[in-house]
Amino acid sequence: MKNTKKPRLLTQGYSLLELVLVLAIVSVLVGLLLPKGFDALRNARIQQVQKTVDTLKTALADYITLPGGNGSIPRTEGANIPTSGAALTGATDPAKGNGARLDSVLLATGKLERPLSLRMGTQGFASTGTGNEMTWNQASLAFVVTPDAAPQRNWSGVTRVEARSSAPATLPSVALGANFRLDGLTDLTANQIVAYLVIPAVPAKDAYNLALAMNAPQLAPVEGAACDTGVVAYAAPTNGTTDVYVYLTSL
Repeated sequence: MKNTKKPRLLTQGYSLLELVLVLAIVSVLVGLLLPKGFDALRNARIQQVQKTVDTLKTALADYITLPGGNGSIPRTEGANIPTSGAALTGATDPAKGNGARLDSVLLATGKLERPLSLRMGTQGFASTGTGNEMTWNQASLAFVVTPDAAPQRNWSGVTRVEARSSAPATLPSVALGANFRLDGLTDLTANQIVAYLVIPAVPAKDAYNLALAMNAPQLAPVEGAACDTGVVAYAAPTNGTTDVYVYLTSL
């Protein structure tokens, strides 16, 4: 009579030593590859900012030569923001500055195809506050609120393009875009309109590497400190982040 029982398969599990070795190899690989992954993501963010800056410079150059314009750039921060309507014009400069953006001018005139969207810094893309937005009227070369009212919207926490009067002798790191020492030493000329990109709440490492990428090598900042030289300016990071200002043009 034949034996119909199936032979038992012998199975052997991993030993503790083998598991420890595997975990050690995995941890070494993670330690080697993870920083490179972070570096690759950071480089991608920096390249996106650089491409956006090039696009904005072209858009501004096209806007300045726009038929029916005045060959200038409207201020969107500080004093002398062009407005139309008694209520809007009578509002405070800070309120008007919070509501006006230069990228909205470029969008309204067709010089910018889409709203700004960067992977660096804050990921907020909408204004805070209530009421209607300030919009740009190219025919009157002024910002308006329809119906006329004091501005209540605030774009100060959003990545945006702004323009203000130059403030020579003010450190670029605290000038909020009003001054850049493009050659590392020389302030901007007085009575200019400066256009710049603002990226709020940028991680300190991103801000430092953006300055390294966009400034000349001799204008490289000290990591962790304020940046006062070149086309990128920012204050010393606080709680790991800082607002970054990138020079676009001045006239």
